[in-house]
Amino acid sequence: MISYKKSLLMLCAALVLPLSALAADPYPVKQVKFTVGYAPGGGTDVIARLLASELTGKWSQQVVVENKTGAGGMIAAQQVVNSSPDGHALLIAYTPEVSLNKLVYKQMQYDPLTDLQPIALATSAPLYLVAGPKSKVTTYAQLVELKKTNASISYGSPGIGGQQHLAGELLKIQTGMNLIHVPYRGTSQAVADLLGGQIDLLFATAPSIIGHIRAGTLKPLLVTSNSRDAMLPDVMSAREAGLKDFEISNWFGMFGPKGMNAQLVEKISADVATVLADKGVAKKLSDQGLSVTYMAPERLRAYVNSEMKKYGDIIDKVGLQKQ
Repeated sequence: MISYKKSLLMLCAALVLPLSALAADPYPVKQVKFTVGYAPGGGTDVIARLLASELTGKWSQQVVVENKTGAGGMIAAQQVVNSSPDGHALLIAYTPEVSLNKLVYKQMQYDPLTDLQPIALATSAPLYLVAGPKSKVTTYAQLVELKKTNASISYGSPGIGGQQHLAGELLKIQTGMNLIHVPYRGTSQAVADLLGGQIDLLFATAPSIIGHIRAGTLKPLLVTSNSRDAMLPDVMSAREAGLKDFEISNWFGMFGPKGMNAQLVEKISADVATVLADKGVAKKLSDQGLSVTYMAPERLRAYVNSEMKKYGDIIDKVGLQKQ
């Protein structure tokens, strides 16, 4: 996770708009579309709609969100890759389609490192492991006890090879539990089946589950970080649970197609930084369990590379075969 202090410094630096950006052509000149690779209700969708609402006012142009689900976010990413690099078609992505799928799938129609232009990292959040209302499990200790019965325990994720899937496979290896993966087309669909009792567990970020946790219908068992999360301080960390190298977080950012004008990239990134620096926006994100973790384009590019290395190591550890 990126520290709040470091994120604040990055935001302040970004707000000093380069002079070159001031000389750029007017933008936007028409409606802007944010494409999201997952169903409405998930973390990526929540962030996309908040940014769209704020930037609509700032840009005096309508910003709309289109949900293009499937293939672990790759259908949405491919659509943006094929778009004009004029900044009117942008991808609001999270880790898989820009940092993980390249490690998981044998064939991709695009290369995230060369075909996508990093614009701004916006937010990040750890994963929570939650049990559904029909499960008798209310604590992580009770979950581990099920290992003695060799019971099959199903867990959902928004797709093969994403952090939620890798977290489940890592948990399976480290505990020896009989965990069965059930992939979905998005987090919101997995949450619906968890609530309905079709699956037993789910790793997810707070935006898609916090309301259910507060209502008592979902039971948080642990958070995938080395320390407890301020949003739910009573929930133990993965380190406390005895899990090793289990610091896994989702991050969400904005990307465009390659070939975008550098001045345009600077302008959009700075506008996103301005939105994220607003205390009201930061509180809305915090209420959803998301931390503002702004990064400018080149810093984000380096971060994507480092994330690929990190998850490549995890994939090797769990022995996940390319699809």
